[in-house]
Amino acid sequence: MINMINMIWRASVPTSRRGGQWRASVPTSRLPLCGRMVSIFTAEHQKSLRLCVSALKKRSTLNFLSALAALIWGAGCASLPPADGGATTIAHYQAQAVKMRGLELQREISIERETREQMRVSFVKELEKDENREFLSQTELLLHQFRLLPHETSLAPLFLELMNDQVAAYYDPEKKRLVAVDGPLMQANKDSNVSRKIPGMERFVYVHEFCHAIEDDHFDLERLMRDASNDLDSSMALTAFTEGNAMLVGLDGLLDNYGVPMTSASPFTAWALGLLRRLDLEDAAKELEGTPPFLISALVRPYLDGTVFCNRLRYDAGWGAIDCVYTQRLPATTAEILYPERRYLAGFQAATFEPDPGLLQEATHGISTNRLGALGIALWLNGDRLDAPSRYSFLRGWMGDCVYFLKGERQEIQTVWLSLWERPSIARAFCRAARRRLKEEFAGEPYAVQRDGARVAIVWGCADAAACDRLMACARRSRVDAERPGWLASVIHDLPLPLRLPHYPGFSSGVEVLGGWAVDVHGGEGFFHGTLAGGLLRTEWNPDRHAVGAAWGLLSHTSDACADYTYWRLPLLASWHRRGSGETVRYRWRVLGGVLADGDERRVRLLFVPVWRGRRDSGG
Repeated sequence: MINMINMIWRASVPTSRRGGQWRASVPTSRLPLCGRMVSIFTAEHQKSLRLCVSALKKRSTLNFLSALAALIWGAGCASLPPADGGATTIAHYQAQAVKMRGLELQREISIERETREQMRVSFVKELEKDENREFLSQTELLLHQFRLLPHETSLAPLFLELMNDQVAAYYDPEKKRLVAVDGPLMQANKDSNVSRKIPGMERFVYVHEFCHAIEDDHFDLERLMRDASNDLDSSMALTAFTEGNAMLVGLDGLLDNYGVPMTSASPFTAWALGLLRRLDLEDAAKELEGTPPFLISALVRPYLDGTVFCNRLRYDAGWGAIDCVYTQRLPATTAEILYPERRYLAGFQAATFEPDPGLLQEATHGISTNRLGALGIALWLNGDRLDAPSRYSFLRGWMGDCVYFLKGERQEIQTVWLSLWERPSIARAFCRAARRRLKEEFAGEPYAVQRDGARVAIVWGCADAAACDRLMACARRSRVDAERPGWLASVIHDLPLPLRLPHYPGFSSGVEVLGGWAVDVHGGEGFFHGTLAGGLLRTEWNPDRHAVGAAWGLLSHTSDACADYTYWRLPLLASWHRRGSGETVRYRWRVLGGVLADGDERRVRLLFVPVWRGRRDSGG
């Protein structure tokens, strides 16, 4: 039962690079190591939450991005309140997740408690399962060979120690339960009650986790994670997709709670979320000084990039498009997550590699394979940096890669890494970046890099340069099968043409003028979007959302079925915002910006003078 773990982990691991210690203190982005979903909280999120809501109300893009990035960093990493109280509130969070996601929860999710000893026993049993031991072994091998983890460090005892010390709660997809763990957290005792002081964060965490429960109920996340555990790239791609969905639902729950007239699919929010793809994690590094950069990025980036990918589909076609991804074609590579138009919507299939028989002869004691993918390559190239993958523009041309670990008679391991790119110039750019990285990590060790057109082969771990040359000759004879676009089509795709006619089979077709800033019209089955002059005129509709606007939002009307809200605004004259219905209805209206009159379900004011109070406010 391979699934995903969310946790904050703190541990000291010796590093061969600086001779010091690595202090890990980062949330894992659902590491596919066992059938548990774990959540913890750090006190740093209080400020992030308040900044996020404040920035949304003010529409401050920089503040919003900073706050949202911090919030995403902590997604699924807030401690849940004890299970012995607040049942009504938790039921409300569950209902909100159901409403926001647009899917019913078919099975009951129980809220239980465990001691720290009971939790450790559960995790030990989980890690001892054959499929989890195999995945752990393969991941450990890859990290060792790419110099991302010291050779003397083993992952299994490390994870057990980390989980035992830092896990506060987890979701068990096998037993369909949310478990709160008793006992203080290492270095977190002083913040144990912080989630009670931040109702918004508590809501975010519960709605986020209930979204996972809902999708597990409908699409069997446990089975999907097991199927995606063949390589690092597939696992991170599925992790990004599932986390992106939960991030959007959790954010919508926050916006609903604070009464902000927008959702994550609103134009401003969707645009700002899109910028997360270019967000570096240097600020996180300052908070997590000493943590291995690769781990920070590998654990946090799926939240960022997955949120952007999911909102790209949801913004156009609603949550039904996300359901279709689950039922029809899941993203199998992180390239599809990072570049949805170029890869996922185009029906991309990663290249497959067939090793030369000479490589197999080198592996006298076994061979194993893995795939880094576009995101994994970016994180490896970063080295000690925490740059976004967008720093490496050539990753857009990734067509596939495969890593072979060849075990010899003396248990030595030789590594062969094959990759394919859209065109030779892109492969050449990757070679330059890879050589710089190899020079940093493999100083004094033999390695070789060769490019044949759009194909690249890299080998290391050989006894000497002559052995590297022999292995490279075999690697270059390996076969690769891929549907690669023509050279001209690839070049045209990268040019900033004034007119484009994008067509994504089975999804949408449209027209873009000047990159969509002048004209952006596209539609598909059940949805349509049209924008003129960046928002001078705008209309959109899909099964979840209907909106029309003019003058860049000064005149607008929006309704969202999942968020259950309606909003309209006349420039300088009046505005109206309603959320919910029946006993839960909330509304707010203003005339002349509230100067002439304003009101909500609790009160009405004329010229700032109260003239009516409802029952909800009468006791205050």
